[in-house]
Amino acid sequence: MPFYDQMRVEASMNLTLNASAKWVIEASRGIQNPNSLLEKFSQNRKVDDPTRALLLTFYGILVVIGAVGNALVVISVVRKPVMRTARNMFIVNLAVSDALVCCIGTPLTLMELLTKHWPLPDWPSLCKACGAIQAISIFVSTISITAIALDRYQLIVYPTHRSLQTMGAIVTMAGIWLTAFTLASPLYIFRSLKTHKLGLIGIDSLSFCIEDWPIENGRAIYSVFSLIFQYLLPVLVVIIAHVQIHRRLRGRRRTTRKTPAILIAIAATYVISWLPLNVFNLVADFNSPDPILDENSMTITYAVCHMFGMSSAVSNPLLYGWLNDNFRKEFEEILCCGRRKGVMKKSSRNNNRKLDTELTALQMEHTVVTANTKTSQCSQIF
Repeated sequence: MPFYDQMRVEASMNLTLNASAKWVIEASRGIQNPNSLLEKFSQNRKVDDPTRALLLTFYGILVVIGAVGNALVVISVVRKPVMRTARNMFIVNLAVSDALVCCIGTPLTLMELLTKHWPLPDWPSLCKACGAIQAISIFVSTISITAIALDRYQLIVYPTHRSLQTMGAIVTMAGIWLTAFTLASPLYIFRSLKTHKLGLIGIDSLSFCIEDWPIENGRAIYSVFSLIFQYLLPVLVVIIAHVQIHRRLRGRRRTTRKTPAILIAIAATYVISWLPLNVFNLVADFNSPDPILDENSMTITYAVCHMFGMSSAVSNPLLYGWLNDNFRKEFEEILCCGRRKGVMKKSSRNNNRKLDTELTALQMEHTVVTANTKTSQCSQIF
C-alpha cells in the first residue's frame, strides 16, 4: 500500500473526497499539540454534531422510504406470474438499481461525508469497490428510466411493430448493467487507498480512499463525461419520447387528463433530481484545487445536492409503480396482509389478461390497427 507522504497532492484529485486528506497532511506536518490532533483523528468527524444528526436523520428517512418502495415493486412482480411481463421487467430492473442506491450507495456516500479518513478495513479492493458500486447503481437507474421511455415510445407510437418479449427484455437489462459497469470503471481504476504516517502514539497512520487521476483535471473531464451520459442524454431521450407519446395519445376518447400530467411529472422529476448534483460536481472539479467553499460548507452543499439525486430513487416507485393500477393493487394486497385478497385476485386476474403490454400508471384505449386486421392492445400502459 503506498504512503500518502510519497504521493503529490494533485489538482486532479476529487475535491469532495480528498480535502480532508490534505488537511490531515498539513496538520500533522506541523504538530503543535499532539494530544489535540490525536483527539481529532480518533473522533474522525468532518462536521459538527448538530449537522451530523441532521444528515443522519434526513438520509435515514430517504433510505427507509426508498428501500420499502422499491422492495414492494420487486415483490409485486416476483410473487405473481401474471405480473412478469416484458414491460414490468424494466420496472423491476429500475427498482433493483434504486434499492442498491438506497441500501448501499447512499450509506457509503454518507460515510464519506461524515468522516475525515477511511473508517473501514484497509483493503484496497474495498476502497475501489465503494466508488464503483455507487456509480454503477446510479448509471443503471438512469439508463433503465431511458429504456422504459423508449419501450413506451415504441409500443404506443409504432403499435404495429413487434413488441419486446421477455427474453428481449432480459438481454436488454444485461446490456444496461454491462454499460453501467463500463461507464463506472474509471472510478474503480483510479480510486486507491493510501496511507499517511503520523507517528503519534495510538494512531501510527491514517488511510484515505481517494481518486488519483493520472492526468491533470482528470476528475473534471470525467464529470463532463458523466454529465453527458448520466444526465443530458437520458433527459433528452425521456423528454422527446414523452412528447411523442403525448401527441399520439392526444384526442383519444379514453385518454384521461392525468396522462400529460404524469408524463410531465416523470420527466420533471428526473431533471430536477439530478441537476443539482451534476452542476455541483462540475463546478467543484473545475475549481480544484482552489475550493469554492470551506470544508464544512462544501460538505453540507454536497449532501443537499446528493439528497436531491437520491430522491429519484424514492419517487420512482410512485411514478412507475403506485400510479399503475396493477402495481397499486399488489401494493395494497401486500400492505394489507391479504385482506380482501380473494376479491383483488379475481379482479386482477380478469384485468391482467388484457394487459400483457402494460408499462405503468396511465389508462389508454385499445389501439386498433386496421392494416392486416391486426389489433394491438395497449390498455393501461401508463
